[in-house]
Amino acid sequence: MAVLDETFVPSDKDIEKAKAFSRTLAREIAPESRITLHREGDGEAIEIPDAVFNVLMKVLSVMSEGKPFTLIPMDEELTTQQAADILNVSRPFLNKILDLGDISHRKVGRNRRVKFSDVLAYKKQQERRSKDALQELADEAQELNMGY
Repeated sequence: MAVLDETFVPSDKDIEKAKAFSRTLAREIAPESRITLHREGDGEAIEIPDAVFNVLMKVLSVMSEGKPFTLIPMDEELTTQQAADILNVSRPFLNKILDLGDISHRKVGRNRRVKFSDVLAYKKQQERRSKDALQELADEAQELNMGY
C-alpha cells in the first residue's frame, strides 16, 4: 500500500465544503446517534461504525483548516527518507539513530525500513524529553530567582 504518495491538499472549495459539512454533522448528529447512509435509487441503508465516523470528523477538521494530510497505517513501513521527513531530521542523522538502536528497523536488500508506529513512538519520546528538560530549566530559574 503506497499511502505516503497520496497526500491530499485541500483546495479552497474543499476547505469550504469541509467546514460546512462538519458544522452540519456537529449540529445534526447527537452523540449517541447511529449514523446511516442511504443510497439513492434503491435506498439501501449502510450503518457507519463510530470509529469510521470519528475518523471522518478528524479528516473534516484538518481539511477545514486547509492543512494537507496523508493517511498512514500504523504498521506501514517507511523508507529512511520518509521517516526522516516525519521526524524533521536529515536522512544521515536518522541513520545514526537507527545504528544506535533507538528505532527498530529491518533491512530490505541494502535499504532499511522502519515502521511508522516506531517513528511516532520515537518522536513522542523526544518531545517528552524536550518538555521535561525545559521544565527542569524553568524550575532552576525559579529556584535561582532569575526573574523568569
